[in-house]
Amino acid sequence: MTGDHAGILRALRGTMSLRAFVDHLVENGLAESSLSTRRLSNLEKGLADLSPVEWDEVADALIRAGVPPEQVEPLRVVPPPMIAPLPTSTPASRLQQWSRIVAPVPDNSWWQRLLAAAARLTTAQTLGGYLQLLDRHGSEREELLQLVRRRLELGATGGPFRPVEGDAVGILSTASSARIQVDHSEPFVLELKLCNRGIVPWRDRLLFRLGAPVTSSLPLTPAILPVPDTDPGDSCDLLVPGRAQFFPNLAVVSYVMVFPDLSSCLPGRLPLWVDTRTEEYDSTFDLPPGFPVARATD
Repeated sequence: MTGDHAGILRALRGTMSLRAFVDHLVENGLAESSLSTRRLSNLEKGLADLSPVEWDEVADALIRAGVPPEQVEPLRVVPPPMIAPLPTSTPASRLQQWSRIVAPVPDNSWWQRLLAAAARLTTAQTLGGYLQLLDRHGSEREELLQLVRRRLELGATGGPFRPVEGDAVGILSTASSARIQVDHSEPFVLELKLCNRGIVPWRDRLLFRLGAPVTSSLPLTPAILPVPDTDPGDSCDLLVPGRAQFFPNLAVVSYVMVFPDLSSCLPGRLPLWVDTRTEEYDSTFDLPPGFPVARATD
């Protein structure tokens, strides 16, 4: 027991005798065996102590006797936890945790080095064509990478980010190429025009790819793409560069719009189709039936 406890207990007893104070506590619900006059005397002298449960029982009896709770609460003892409580899980904390976990893994930041990944998966000639294709579409690779990095850093410190009802996106199909047919392993660029159909301005949004970043039957595309800031009623242009899958098949790549902490900001997904089929082909599976899809609108 601390000196504060002894002083508080003496002050609460006031002019009452030790016996009268003990009887007063018993009359208000304290067990007779919990406190004797000798133990009370030793408590006030700092020579004895009560367990946290016993201090709670004394405090409860005093409150039932009419003592204001704010005068009694300092008597309660909160035992230190055996194990520190887990921190509150938030999108920002989960992003930091996963980042620490994958940081030592070689090539985990492949999305930051898309060209290096493309070089390992294809020939130098194809990579050169890929770079020319990006240049032709005006894709500023380093600028986009820095923008993505800045928004991800914002996600770890700028939250919380919460969806707002009325946030919606549409795809202007007449000005978009959400589907393309190319030879297998060939580079491509899909051009999209996204319309802000809702009431919420888009600020620091990202497109986040669902599923594996690349397989033999799925094209290589960036895992994260920045969405230009767009006000309600306006539209923005977006480029999705990639390298076609190795197998001759129809592949579906799905993106969702997310906040900087990678949490979902609006319902639906953006499906992109890459078709490398010839006379004989495989086909990848689409997402399960019922999964919401962002429909194209004119």
